[in-house]
Amino acid sequence: MSSDLDVWLLLSIPIAVLLAVAAGGGVFVPSLYRDAPFFATQAVAQDFITLFVVLPTLVVSAWLAGHRSDRGRLVWLGALAYLVYSYIIDAFVVRFNSLFVVYVALLGCALYALIGGVVTTDMNGIKARFAGRAPVKSVSVFLAVLALTFYAAWLSEAIPAGLDGTVPLSVQQNGTPTNAVHVLDMAWMLPAFLIAAVGLARKTALGYTLAGATLTFVVLLALAVLSIVVFMVRGRYPVVIPQVALFGTFFVLSIGLLSWYLKALQPSAEANVAASPLPRSA
Repeated sequence: MSSDLDVWLLLSIPIAVLLAVAAGGGVFVPSLYRDAPFFATQAVAQDFITLFVVLPTLVVSAWLAGHRSDRGRLVWLGALAYLVYSYIIDAFVVRFNSLFVVYVALLGCALYALIGGVVTTDMNGIKARFAGRAPVKSVSVFLAVLALTFYAAWLSEAIPAGLDGTVPLSVQQNGTPTNAVHVLDMAWMLPAFLIAAVGLARKTALGYTLAGATLTFVVLLALAVLSIVVFMVRGRYPVVIPQVALFGTFFVLSIGLLSWYLKALQPSAEANVAASPLPRSA
């Protein structure tokens, strides 16, 4: 199984190169985005975090996973989930620009690396290596609250607009056909949070694995949202203070819980052997 995982880890190399091009273009080429200014400002802000935080996280975690680190593997899976999430938006929602093919290639590589990485992960082994002090209940409750909070927030915007035959404000501001964040959250990530929360509460192998990956995803996404807030303020766009405070709180809680969670994951014997120096000959 470990050799199969190495194949998917190799995709981290083209992903890193493509990511440097895509996110670097957003940050350093002002004319790249042809979208509404409100949306383009958010895209550049997310590119900034992708380039300077997500890219190093992906590279380091892939290297650690290649050395049989379960902690690295969970962070790597979370980073891949973040990239799939982000580049679905870029491939389908961002107006066509010179990096469209790069977005598509990134989406494809990250998607298959994520699928392959999940399938080849030794989930039972990860569960077995968690110490008794793992914050199982805290992480489970946090992920469940996170999912229910955002289901309530997004549905409170989408349902009234659908009943009234109007267009939600966020869609109007972005100048897009729909709100891709709402789609991805409600169809994919929020259910994943709930599956992880329930699985962890029931102490299943899937729950232990998904919890680490989804916590990593939350940390990266919350950081991207906070970056968007900074760029919006710089661009003199209005921001909703309660939402800023909410994401700030989720960022602090998620990074604290992720650190606590990963600390409780004991290294595997295989990783210890790989990391230990060879015995000297007599």
